[in-house]
Amino acid sequence: MLSFFPTLYPDELLYSTLARYHIRSGNKSFKQTDLELFGYSSQQVCKVTLTNSLNYLVKNFPLRSQQTVDNLLQNHTLYPFYATFLIPQEAWLLKDSMSKKLSGSILEVAKVATGSSGESKNFLKFCPECLEEDTQQYGEPYWHRTHQVPGILVCPTHGVVLCDSCVAVESKGIHYYAASVDNCLVITDVKNFTNQALRTLLTLTSDINLLIHSNFTFKGLAWLRTQYQHYLVNKGLLQIFPGGKFKFDEYAFSKLIFDFYGQESLEALNPKLTQHQGKYFSHCLLGCDLNPAIDRITHVLMVKFLANSIEAFFQ
Repeated sequence: MLSFFPTLYPDELLYSTLARYHIRSGNKSFKQTDLELFGYSSQQVCKVTLTNSLNYLVKNFPLRSQQTVDNLLQNHTLYPFYATFLIPQEAWLLKDSMSKKLSGSILEVAKVATGSSGESKNFLKFCPECLEEDTQQYGEPYWHRTHQVPGILVCPTHGVVLCDSCVAVESKGIHYYAASVDNCLVITDVKNFTNQALRTLLTLTSDINLLIHSNFTFKGLAWLRTQYQHYLVNKGLLQIFPGGKFKFDEYAFSKLIFDFYGQESLEALNPKLTQHQGKYFSHCLLGCDLNPAIDRITHVLMVKFLANSIEAFFQ
């Protein structure tokens, strides 16, 4: 049992607290910290955002700790984001996999579409203004959970573009790096967006946060495809004929969605979205139930474009 464990800050990523524990423990190796926290040392990829073995960790907390596995999952990991677009049984499996010691790939359980629209982040992100405010209020900066959510490029609190730190998200080696002025370097050539693109990205941030904190029950990818077809027919972009044949106006669809979001915003989220005249959008739109991986950000973009409301679409 641990003799101490740092108090989690508001919206702090669990990995951030584990890294702060590593510093306070005085351990010379990350492996030793891993052994103390989880009882074994793991090189699980993506342990930074989808930390597993939470049952052991919580039982290992100091005696008077009121911390629960559910609170860690819901408020300090990216579980709520990856649980979106999963049916209840799949979401339960992801929660169960994060609670236990996992031997397989957590990314496969979460159906992560690696290399697609912001789903695979190279480095932990930070907001320069949050960094300064956290240091003043708590005496140290920390990694915010919200800043690590795929598709969120702008801080929802300050409306400024998030910066890349020097800490890699996906690494096979064990590491616990707390946020600091040394690994959160504010660069001067950070991406500057036009006001319109910035507003679009801020709206997307709100939509993603709404989805994360909602209680919508996802009914499956086949249902999602049917919903898409319904909205496309209403917009005059899709004609369905007897026998399952259909005619899709891909050019008109691409033009409308590009006009809706703006090329600058789409390229910032993922250059693939603007390549080949929007064919990637069409692929996700009409073949979403055929792909085992889920590109959540692209689906959020399409839901908002088609229904103009996340709530209206899922309700």
